[in-house]
Amino acid sequence: MTATEAAGPAVVVAAVGASAIRGALVDARGSMVATKEGITPQSSADDLLQAIGTMLERLRDAATRDGHPVRAVGVAGPGSVDERQGVVHRSANLVWKDTPVVSFLEERFQLPAVLLQDARAAALGEALLGAGRGREDFLYTVLGEGVGSAVILGGSPLVGSHGAAGEIGHIRVTEGGLPCGCGGRGCVETLASVSALIRRYILARGQVVSVTEIVERAEGGEAAAQTIWGEAIAALGAAVAAAVAVLDCDLVVLGGELAEAAGAVLIRALGAELEGRLSVVPAPELSIAALGDAAACLGAAGAAFERAGMGRGFRLMEPLN
Repeated sequence: MTATEAAGPAVVVAAVGASAIRGALVDARGSMVATKEGITPQSSADDLLQAIGTMLERLRDAATRDGHPVRAVGVAGPGSVDERQGVVHRSANLVWKDTPVVSFLEERFQLPAVLLQDARAAALGEALLGAGRGREDFLYTVLGEGVGSAVILGGSPLVGSHGAAGEIGHIRVTEGGLPCGCGGRGCVETLASVSALIRRYILARGQVVSVTEIVERAEGGEAAAQTIWGEAIAALGAAVAAAVAVLDCDLVVLGGELAEAAGAVLIRALGAELEGRLSVVPAPELSIAALGDAAACLGAAGAAFERAGMGRGFRLMEPLN
């Protein structure tokens, strides 16, 4: 057996965020054999594509040295993503506009390539290796600078007619509410995102504190924090309840900075909110996401292996700790 055969096949993937690009070399066991991180260029779409290409090339070179034959490449990114055509149409925090990511990757690497919207990639990662492992249907919601979400249906991400299936962060929950980055007002994101909680606390108390401190102060009985936290849970609960009622799913996976910071407090508060809102369908199990920042890369890797005709072998592996 050669060193290459011993190491086994791999894919190289990148998760693109507003400030950073995270890259990973992932083997067929779902192990991140090598990782890299760089700053997200905001100068032009071409500069961003070149930065992704350079990072993936370096990871591919590391794979070659270690005897991993790279079978495919993948990218996960935010915004309006057409996964069928491999194009990012627009993104609020990136310079992409109708950017043909997949054709760029396939021309540069001469390998199969995939593009996933970042919440769907993270949801797929949790389905393959994390909190949703072994569950065919669930709602994944990430509570960070914004409120992103995706649906896993039959073990795969649901895309929808316009690439926005499961997007609960921009459901309007308050009439005449605060303006949202999407152009609407009163969206879930204006109340339940990390940035919204911090911004509203500054307005209420004139203090800059972390989201962890806001939750702790709410638990400790501080009135301003309790109001802000309660309104966030009510907004999130309204949107999650609507999604659960439509999907009839029995699991909601919560990820992002707020889920990591609040943990059991978030589960208890949202669980009580859902119990009060749902009647026809049972309230779902709530779980904190298991993979953290690795989820989007691992989901993109699973899709890249599938694009290479190798299936999603992660399903047969042990989950990550």
